[in-house]
Amino acid sequence: MRIIKLFIFFISALAFSQQAPAPLSDSEAIQFKENVAKRSDGLKSLSSDFMQSKYIQLMQGVAISNGKLFYKAPNILKWEYSTPYNYHILFKENQLFINDDGDKSVSNLKSNKLFEKLVNLISGSINGGLLADSHNYNVAYFKTGNFITALIVPKDPAIRQMFREIILIFNKEYMVNSVKLMEDSGDFTEIFFKNIRINQNLEDSIFEN
Repeated sequence: MRIIKLFIFFISALAFSQQAPAPLSDSEAIQFKENVAKRSDGLKSLSSDFMQSKYIQLMQGVAISNGKLFYKAPNILKWEYSTPYNYHILFKENQLFINDDGDKSVSNLKSNKLFEKLVNLISGSINGGLLADSHNYNVAYFKTGNFITALIVPKDPAIRQMFREIILIFNKEYMVNSVKLMEDSGDFTEIFFKNIRINQNLEDSIFEN
């Protein structure tokens, strides 16, 4: 029943599209997951520009921020926000490093299970590994043109308190084009990636706080 509701929501969200999303068959879903897994296995590094939109119902308009994303397998991830503020988030070696325009802090992820789950969610969204985590997520797949959408519902109560649904949109190269994080309140965060570069050399200095 929940998946049907998600499908109805997704149709409404894509009403502007000329082609309605169609559910993948079981065999198509299996093939798609295998292709994403192959892409993920071959993914050693990734860098991308991103635009993040934050919609809050109680506020008028949408908060827009821009920056760069850097990823190095298996689980080193850095978000560099450049506008409208200078804010860096680095997940590395089970630690969370934050650099808020020169004001730095460090948190141990192992001592905070919720942070650790959140890191796995974020990394899994970037490399597609989230699709294979059937223990923690239910996933339904839909196709619109050359794009595949994964509608992901968390099973973990702690994650579900933060995000009701996670929507990943994959391009024909099986890379994530966008991530949408839906909250129970109706607020959401949507991140669009562009200028994606994979398996290029990333200097170690990029992953320093």
